[in-house]
Amino acid sequence: MADDRPKANSTAYTRRELLGAGAGVVSLVVVGCVGKLPPAHEVPAEGGEVAIALADAPELAQPGGVMTLAVAGIKKPVLVVRDGEGYEALLLKCTHMGCTPGWNAAERSLDCPCHGSRFDAQGAVLKGPAKAPLERFAVTSDGSTLRFRVA
Repeated sequence: MADDRPKANSTAYTRRELLGAGAGVVSLVVVGCVGKLPPAHEVPAEGGEVAIALADAPELAQPGGVMTLAVAGIKKPVLVVRDGEGYEALLLKCTHMGCTPGWNAAERSLDCPCHGSRFDAQGAVLKGPAKAPLERFAVTSDGSTLRFRVA
């Protein structure tokens, strides 16, 4: 009589199953990294200039606040950080391989999920392999509106 029970070490996976499992893991990593960014606010860039009414940005009301922007015409998001009384606008494109860093609120840093680069809230490199800082846009404020140029 034949024994039809599966053997403990006889599990064989097809190439398709292994690739599918790998794709699932990559999807979880990508979704997890996107979740590290606050939801993006879509904003236009009229004539290359972005204007944000501070009344419409409660995330930036206090020092330490951050706001993610999806700027028309730019493929990567921009993170606006209120640091003390000033503001930084950083293009979220890692200077190593172009991945999108996520915001690490506990460390107040931008952490790249692809190869481990880390940047501070002003875009400076904290840890490589990235060697160059994140691209910064000069931000001006008149007390009610933030403005920066992306082109």
